[in-house]
Amino acid sequence: MLRKVQYLFFIILFLPHLAAGQADNNSPYSRFGIGDIAHHSFGKNRALGGISFGLRDPNAIVIANPASLSARDTMSFLFEFGVIGKSTELSSGNLTDRFDDINFNHLAIAFPITKRLGTSIGIIPYSNQNYNIISTIREGDILYNPATGDLDCKYIGEGGINQFFIGNALKLNKNLSVGFNFSYLFGTLERIRTLSFVDRYDFYNSKYSDKTIIGDIKFDWGLQYTANLKHDLELTVGAIFSSNTKLSAKQEVLQENIVYSVDPGIYTDTVQNYTDDNGHIFLPGKIGAGFTLKKGDKLMIGADYYSQNWSDARFFGKSDSLKNANTIRGGIEFLPNSRDLRNYLNSIHYRIGGHYSNTYLQLSGEQITDFGISFGLGLPLRGSKSIFNIAFELGQRGTLDKNLIKEKYGILSFSLTLYDFWFLKPKFD
Repeated sequence: MLRKVQYLFFIILFLPHLAAGQADNNSPYSRFGIGDIAHHSFGKNRALGGISFGLRDPNAIVIANPASLSARDTMSFLFEFGVIGKSTELSSGNLTDRFDDINFNHLAIAFPITKRLGTSIGIIPYSNQNYNIISTIREGDILYNPATGDLDCKYIGEGGINQFFIGNALKLNKNLSVGFNFSYLFGTLERIRTLSFVDRYDFYNSKYSDKTIIGDIKFDWGLQYTANLKHDLELTVGAIFSSNTKLSAKQEVLQENIVYSVDPGIYTDTVQNYTDDNGHIFLPGKIGAGFTLKKGDKLMIGADYYSQNWSDARFFGKSDSLKNANTIRGGIEFLPNSRDLRNYLNSIHYRIGGHYSNTYLQLSGEQITDFGISFGLGLPLRGSKSIFNIAFELGQRGTLDKNLIKEKYGILSFSLTLYDFWFLKPKFD
């Protein structure tokens, strides 16, 4: 029991640091909406293309469908921590740039309350925003104006939204489980835009800052049904649902003109400065379904589909360049022989998956797509049910058509799932 208390203390101690440390590498597409929506994938399902809705495993934490939390063994206690590293290559026209980053991905625990009731507590990123774009207008460019001369425009975005969640699941009978996630979303999104006249000191340079501070609750629901078929086959189908969510948000806007003068030098002139303490952000509901088909513990295949009506989203009463989004995911896991104690390679979980998304972005009349493949390993720790998960993803988002940006990315993720026993009394000689 002392070890569980230590786990809980670790979570409480490091939650503020994990939340504050959230960031993602440079992506101009995170400029829109609430930024890049994070994957709610932990160690196992990240290598499986992200499948979650029909995934049911007593030795893994799956929060995308909270109904899966009832799969816990009566005395099991799971602790999981994960980090990801991402490398992104951005291309636009003849220009190419690359960015690398490593970050926290998730921290969670899961344990049973009763034989039928399971719980999970943790924190994950909900969305990330990070971009730094410099645009120059020079003589010969289409937008060049001789009256204003050369211009430098800079767009900066940073911050993100974190999700602290408490998930609960109830096993209604041996086949059917229902669950819900109670989440608190919190974080800050800041966007800064500057305009500088390179050759004209008699013009005012300008700086516009828009900061959004979010803090409110959100609910998600899920169910799973498991049926035992012939020939050692087990089918689990799952569904998830969340309704439209109205989040309380605070907006701080500051617009300044930067004035140059001989005396006293550089000073700012405030054009507008206001705060909206009673604003709201409307997030669209989400609906999805999926399945997994398992043959004993050797083979599992699964797939998910979900959609969200992002065209209904509103940010302080305004819409954005958003469109209804949908995603399909699939994955396969193979375990040669979990009982082979001589050959460690036979006890490794081998995983592969893929995804294709019509994202919620529509720019220049083009809906931005995101697709990729993933593969990974589940490396069991000898003498326990704990496991070390590795996943690697390769994907692409966007296009070079219509002067848009293409992102090629690679993601390497690591997670450790520690399995321990809950309320098990130690024996002494």
